[in-house]
Amino acid sequence: MKRTSISILILCACLASVVWAQQKKPGKPLAGYTAIQVEPFTVENGQLTKDFPAGEETNLQLSAIAALRASGIFEKVVDGSQKPSEKPPTSEPSAKEEQREVILSTTIIGFDKGSSGARFMTWPLPVGVSKAKARFVFRDATNNQEVFRFEKEAKFQATMSAGIATKEEQMSHIKGGLADALVKEIKRNR
Repeated sequence: MKRTSISILILCACLASVVWAQQKKPGKPLAGYTAIQVEPFTVENGQLTKDFPAGEETNLQLSAIAALRASGIFEKVVDGSQKPSEKPPTSEPSAKEEQREVILSTTIIGFDKGSSGARFMTWPLPVGVSKAKARFVFRDATNNQEVFRFEKEAKFQATMSAGIATKEEQMSHIKGGLADALVKEIKRNR
C-alpha cells in the first residue's frame, strides 16, 4: 500500500513537472509574420571588426536576401536598402493590411581573417580559421518593438583546398554560412 501511494505520488510529481516545463517554453516569436524587410547590414566599429573588408556587408545582405527568398519562409522579402520610390508597387492595395512584417537589422560584431599560412601548415586541423560573427535583431514593423534576436558565427576552414583560398573564396564561404544560419534560426522560431 505504501509503495503504491509513493509510486502514485512520484508519477503525479513527474506529470506536474512536465506540464510546468511546457508552460515555461517560449513561443515561436516569428510565427505569424508573412513579410520581412532586410535592412542594410552594418559593421560595428571596434577592435573585433577592424579587419572586416570594406563593402562586404552589402554582399552579406544580398546573400541573406537571396537565401530568404529561396527558402520560401516568408511570402515577401524586401530589400531595405532600396529607397521607397525604388520599391516595386504592390499589385493589391489590401495586401499590406493582411501581411505582418518584421524588420531584420544585422550587425557584424566580430571578424577574424585567420591565417592562410597557419591553415596551410596545419591542414587539415582547424587552425587559422577565418570567422565572422553577426547579431540578428528582428523588430515588428508596426510598433518597432524587438521581437527576437540571436548571434551566429560562420567559419572558413578550407579543408578541401589544403588550407589555401583567396579572400573572395573565404568571404563567399562565410556569407553562405551566415545566410544558412539565419534561415535555420528563423525556421526554428517560426
